[in-house]
Amino acid sequence: MSDQKQALEQIVAQAAALLRETEANLEKLAEVAFAQYEQHRASQENGQNAGVSPNDSALRLLQIGQQLAKLSQRSNTLHTYLQNGLEAPPADDDHWPQIKILQSQEEERTQLARELEDGVGQLLANAVFELASSRHLLSSDNKAVAEGLNALQRELEQGLADIRYVITDLEPAAILSNFGLGGGIRRYLEQYETRTGMQTRLRINTNIGRLPNTIEVAIFRVIQEALQNVHRHAHASRVEVVFEEADGCFEFSVIDNGTGMASDRVDISKKNFGLARMVDYADLINGQLRVFSEPDHGTHVLLAVPYQTF
Repeated sequence: MSDQKQALEQIVAQAAALLRETEANLEKLAEVAFAQYEQHRASQENGQNAGVSPNDSALRLLQIGQQLAKLSQRSNTLHTYLQNGLEAPPADDDHWPQIKILQSQEEERTQLARELEDGVGQLLANAVFELASSRHLLSSDNKAVAEGLNALQRELEQGLADIRYVITDLEPAAILSNFGLGGGIRRYLEQYETRTGMQTRLRINTNIGRLPNTIEVAIFRVIQEALQNVHRHAHASRVEVVFEEADGCFEFSVIDNGTGMASDRVDISKKNFGLARMVDYADLINGQLRVFSEPDHGTHVLLAVPYQTF
């Protein structure tokens, strides 16, 4: 391990510990402020200060409690990001609710992915191994049994592949942290092609490098949703993913050769085809999502993210 990496890990560990302590202290202070405010309200209700509206000090206690609780939540969010090796979320207040939603969704998906891997995934892997081992114990005249075991093993192997595909769908952070956005999409397309039988292609026409984790996840989710729509609705035989730059933006395209749709059907199809989710992810990173489509000429989903987002 290099000295720089070791120093970074030490700083991250110290920051995470300090944030955890800060979160607890802020939460305690918020509780004290809320308790003092509630005492004032109770005294009014008991007639001690009947007819008197909350004074400036009481209202100030309430405001301070709310601010301390908010800061405690932010400390918790930053602690989570550091613990998981993620980039810190933006300081812009308007983005914090969206960041929290994305963080919660990704944490839920990560937990479900781990449960699938540890439960059903492990069970299928063990079953495949046991079947392969048992076949060697059969005598040569048990042809029917061997054929049955072979068929069962193929089914289990397909089930295991399906589970791993679902896990990748649920937990992109792991694949992105290891391979980056370009490598992660390439790996995802390999699995997608095997699963769907569709021809895939990835073209990266820009040196995009690594991006903050939240931005990579949002872009991955848009591309993933677009690819799933192609599989479900487009009746396509080929799909292409393109990374490029234009007009001060990074652009990410998913282009298929499927049946397409009339332009006036794009907005109507948002709910059914998951376009609303893609728009939400685009908004999260100040991006713009556009869909170009014509009947019998395929569909082009384009996400443009301005440079200043990075």
